[in-house]
Amino acid sequence: MTATPRDTRLLVGMLALLSLIGYLLRTDITIAQELMAPALGLSMADMGLITGLGFQLAYALFQVPAGILGDRFGARPILGIALIGMGIASLASGLAGTFGSAFILLFAARSLLGVAQAATYPVGALAIRQRVPGDYQTTASAIFVSTSLLGSALAPLVLAPLMAATGWRPVFLVSGLVGLLGAAAWFALAPAIPRPAAATTLGSQTRSALALFRNRDVVLLSLAYLLHSAVFFVFIFWFFRYLTDARGMSLLASGFWGSIPPITAFLFAPIGGLLADRLGRRYRPGRARRAVAVGCLVVAALLVLLGANLSDPILAIAVLSLSVASINAAEGPFWVTITSLGGSTPGAAAGVLNLMGNLGGVISIWAVPHMREALGWTTLLAVWAGVAGVAALLWLLVRVDRPEVPATA
Repeated sequence: MTATPRDTRLLVGMLALLSLIGYLLRTDITIAQELMAPALGLSMADMGLITGLGFQLAYALFQVPAGILGDRFGARPILGIALIGMGIASLASGLAGTFGSAFILLFAARSLLGVAQAATYPVGALAIRQRVPGDYQTTASAIFVSTSLLGSALAPLVLAPLMAATGWRPVFLVSGLVGLLGAAAWFALAPAIPRPAAATTLGSQTRSALALFRNRDVVLLSLAYLLHSAVFFVFIFWFFRYLTDARGMSLLASGFWGSIPPITAFLFAPIGGLLADRLGRRYRPGRARRAVAVGCLVVAALLVLLGANLSDPILAIAVLSLSVASINAAEGPFWVTITSLGGSTPGAAAGVLNLMGNLGGVISIWAVPHMREALGWTTLLAVWAGVAGVAALLWLLVRVDRPEVPATA
């Protein structure tokens, strides 16, 4: 099926909307919990279990299964069903405390949200591979993935005033309606996406997907993504604390300046995709994507080292924000390369990549407080700059122009 430019733009726009909605819906509980937890008699430890073991664990564990479903049934129906699941999960979250155990209902609702959202990036990457012309895929992937940062930035701006005016339950009502309306828009507007050729049976397809964990290049690239994501989450999750602890900023000032890195990353991410696609038209596409990813990671590492040692806080924030943007600019090359390496199971391969990326985020979110106590912020950031450098080195070992079709043993 030949994709027209209009269909390509429409698909990328719809995938970006899906990414934005997903992060809006996963963030709603962080805003609502300020009023919801005391109203339901839930502690912050309870909320941590609901988000960590409920949403995050389900989200991570279902990355590969979601990719398998996309490979078998096609991206369009799976992503539409995922949006419906997100909407239902958010609506159910707003019912906590109306019957039964508030903890159990909320845990189940957020687990459903994790399962539904697991399809977003593996199956979205599959859709781009199936429907977007090859020399535009890295740009499309960069736009798709980076829009999640816009969703994270918009959530407090939209939902916090709503909660202040109407209470916490409407936060989930509005989130749920956004998810369901997004599903309706997806089924109405998303262009047709070719259904990939599936294995003879679901069992053989699953075995092919599991064989990805023995694919040398898939494993190396996924390990690089684990390290890349770990560094990215240091800034997304802990930058606010860095500004208060290391730079001595007030809470209000930290809140403002802390929004700069994700916004900068959102704005700059497509540059990496555009550069990789342009170079790919002149040279081998796989090598072009690798060169851009390695360059972005090396530049990010150098900017982290520079920013951590600058005395002027505003200048340091500017440099560190550019570092985060450089890290995020490597996203497009990661996603297009993994679907290429996935052979007959591109969706499952993207699921492996995102599973490892989420593991990297968990590691860095846990590690930073312990590293801060032992090393201090400047040395801590230098260590993570080194981690970005290791991710770049792993890219050099990936045979990007020799994709291996996974065995079906």
